[in-house]
Amino acid sequence: MKWLIALVMGCTLSTLSGAQVYVYHDGRETVSRVLSMSLSASTDSSIPALNNLSRQLKDGDLVITVGRHSFDSVCDVSAKVSIIALFLGEEEFSVAKESCAKNSTAVLSGAPLGLRLEILQTFWEDRAPIAIVHSANLSLSGDMEQLAKRYGMSLYSKAIAEAGREQTLQALTEVLDRSNLVLSLYDSMLFDSQFSKDAIRLMFHRKKALVAHSLQLVRAGALFAVYSTSKEKLGLVATYINAFEESGNLLAPAYPTPLRVAFNPYLIRMYSLILPTDQYLITELGVCPESGCQEPSN
Repeated sequence: MKWLIALVMGCTLSTLSGAQVYVYHDGRETVSRVLSMSLSASTDSSIPALNNLSRQLKDGDLVITVGRHSFDSVCDVSAKVSIIALFLGEEEFSVAKESCAKNSTAVLSGAPLGLRLEILQTFWEDRAPIAIVHSANLSLSGDMEQLAKRYGMSLYSKAIAEAGREQTLQALTEVLDRSNLVLSLYDSMLFDSQFSKDAIRLMFHRKKALVAHSLQLVRAGALFAVYSTSKEKLGLVATYINAFEESGNLLAPAYPTPLRVAFNPYLIRMYSLILPTDQYLITELGVCPESGCQEPSN
């Protein structure tokens, strides 16, 4: 029995030692190269950008995928690889993982819905229903409404079909007839650059607010967002890579911590909102202001 255990352990260690870690972005080699250099520096090992999925990958390899399309592409390869998904939201990764036979985890983008509602509760007094808009590719958990009630809010979701520009904007217009505030999820199938611009422009003209899923959308005109920086994401990815190389196992999906919150100063003034203090955000809600969690000066 001892020799059998030793043989299994030896085979496992041999597989791990021969495994290669790659970065893959479907169609964006520049992004792959930048991430490759950053992760190689963080882990003190060579993590090349993957160019040819079918030829380069072999059983036991680990692939860091960037975005939904890259994740789906690696799921389709024949090699038995493991995946760390990057730049996917919690809801989108949950759906994507179900249709992928590969062992996978994720360093998640955006923020948990409960945390976003908890921050919103501190300054948003309008009690009209809050809408969540998402693509038909996402399915939301059934306890969403119960979660909103915990913070004294009502919440409903609206799936917007992937159609032409006019149809998607018409669907959003119907949502705005019921809601003064919309929550966006990290949803690569709906919130591409064009829809994001159109949505923010429409909501501004209708005097409605958007609680966004990224810092970029706040700078484009959303009310606020809870997010993590690319540096924080890559730092957590490096931890996941090291854990995989040591044990062959993937850590559970997680958000980088602490998350950050950014507010749009123009909209805050326009709505005459009173925000929680930085200290309250840090100590009570566990998030940092956009400038970061600075130690208080003596």
